[in-house]
Parts: sequence; C-alpha cells; structure tokens
Amino acid sequence: MAKKRIYYSEFRRSLESEALKPVYLFSGAETFLKEEGVAAVMDKAVPAAERSLNLEILYAGDVTGQDVRERALTLPFFTSHRGIVVRQVEKWKAGDVKALAEYLQNPSQDTTLVLSSQDERLKSEGWNAVAALAYHVECYPLFDNQVPDWVERRGREHGKRISHGAVQLLIELAGQSLADLDNELGKLASYVGPRETITDEDVRAAAGHLREETIFDLNLALGRKNYREAVRLAAALMEEGANAPQTLAAVAWHFRSLYAERLKVEAGEPMDRVLVGVRNPQARQERAEQLRQMNMSDFPDMVKNLRELDENVKTGQGHWDLLLLLKMLQWQRRDASQAVRAVSR
Repeated sequence: MAKKRIYYSEFRRSLESEALKPVYLFSGAETFLKEEGVAAVMDKAVPAAERSLNLEILYAGDVTGQDVRERALTLPFFTSHRGIVVRQVEKWKAGDVKALAEYLQNPSQDTTLVLSSQDERLKSEGWNAVAALAYHVECYPLFDNQVPDWVERRGREHGKRISHGAVQLLIELAGQSLADLDNELGKLASYVGPRETITDEDVRAAAGHLREETIFDLNLALGRKNYREAVRLAAALMEEGANAPQTLAAVAWHFRSLYAERLKVEAGEPMDRVLVGVRNPQARQERAEQLRQMNMSDFPDMVKNLRELDENVKTGQGHWDLLLLLKMLQWQRRDASQAVRAVSR
C-alpha cells in the first residue's frame, strides 16, 4: 500500500485516475471536505444497487478496532467488493488503534475501509503508525483560488452545470463556507428543477440572500409536514415574484426524490445508507427528518394535488398562491384554521 499523506485536492485527482486504496483515513479542520471525501470513496467502491449487503456505516464508539478488522476481512456478498465507513475514530483506545494497525500490515483487497476523525489531528504513536500505512487525506479549508473549481464540481454532483458568472456571484453572496455554498447549490438545484444549467440570473433570483425564503425552505417545510410554515413561505415567495410553474416543478422534483428514498427505507435499508450521497451533515439530518415524517400513503395525494395545481396554474384558473394554499390544506385539514390565520397576518 502507498504510504502517503496528501491534501484533499490531490486525493480527488487520484480518486478519478487511480485504483481504490484498501484503507483511507480522513482528518483535518474542514468537516465538509471529510464528509464529501468519504462519500466519494464509497460512490466508487460500492455501487448503489449493492449497498444493502456490502456497505457498513459504523461509529467507533459502538465497535472495537478488532470488530472492524474482522468485518474488513469478511468476503463481499454476490459482488467483488465491499465498503466499511467508521466515523469518529478519535474515540478509539490504544488497543483498538493497534488492532487497526495490524490489519493495515496486510489489508483485504476485497474491502475499502474508510476512517474519519472529528479531531483535526490524531496525535499518538498508534495513530502515527496507522497514518503511515493508510492513504491519509488531510482536509483543510480551501484557498480562495480553489473555491470556484470546487463549486463547479459540487454543482455537477447536484446534477447541474453552473456558469462561470453564477459561480462568482454565488461565492460573492454566500461566502466561502463550503457548507453554506453547498446549501445554496441545493436550493438552486431545486429552483431550476429539470433545467440542466444554473445561471447568474438563477443565483440572483433564488440564492441572493441566505436568509430569504426560498423554494428550498418551502420544500423543507412540506417535507416536515409543517403546513402552516409552508403556507407562509408560499405567500412570501409570491410576494417576491416567484415563477409559479417553476416553483411547482421544484416541489414535485423534491417529492419524487423523497419517494424514491422512502421506498428504500420501507425495504429495510438503513437511513445512513440511503442518505450516503448527502455530503452536508446538516442537509443529511434535515433529509432524514423529512423521510421519518413522510409515509408511503402520503405520496399519492401529493402527486394528485400537485398535478391538479399545475393544470390550474397553466390554464389560468386561479392565483397560484391561493391554489397552493388550498392544496396544502387538503394535505392536512386539521391545520386549516392555523394556516389561514398565518396567511392573513
């Protein structure tokens, strides 16, 4: 195994061009890059269709180093490779770290083991031995000139291209916090719906201010079944001049995604595995809350209501914010009086 300590940008290049390493260790001050790196390795190591049997997400407080060693030596099920993620490895005691170092002397070629630490540095003789044998990725805040390329790549991972002008404007408005930028990219992806490219006009309209009510916030409120808040946000969006068909398309896209994820949860797939592609810890927590709130029986009515609402808006049969209000009240009639009062204030 290559004995190497590298920075995040080099890790990303190597991940694209080289074979997977048996063991990765992520440490450093930039939490978002660590989460993104872990997910990127697992995306390459274990295809989504094989994760129910061949991906484990563990926490060091719940397993010993010897447990992880034995799991890593287990052969994959019905495929050639398996993945193991162990978070918060700084919690391990010396004996756990020693067991891991022993595994690194002859790691399984059928398993990709990813270790992630919340501490900036792992300072002990045992961890020095592990870091020397693992592919150690140090994650520190990006330099100013690295942020635009990161935004473009994250945009692609959200399924969108983003223009150069949009990148620069987004950084200017949102700052250089990767978590904030990723939140804004998520909002923009929802805002543009099925359209492939995010433009600077989209950034001005949907992500101009971090505290503005947005379609992202509306989707979050609906996903949490907080219909009173959703009605307030719908009214605010209307006052801001939001485009009705585009807003409805974004809401529909959001619920289609939730439905696909909820199907996996219903099939018994662990929440951590379903949401393994959500790099932002806060976004992952919010998404998990929405999935816990939603029942499979909720989706048919939502799809029906959104389709009817879209037809009414396109045929000019009503003011879209009032129509959206009515549909929300159909979803949760017991909140009707509260919702009406919220809009009338």
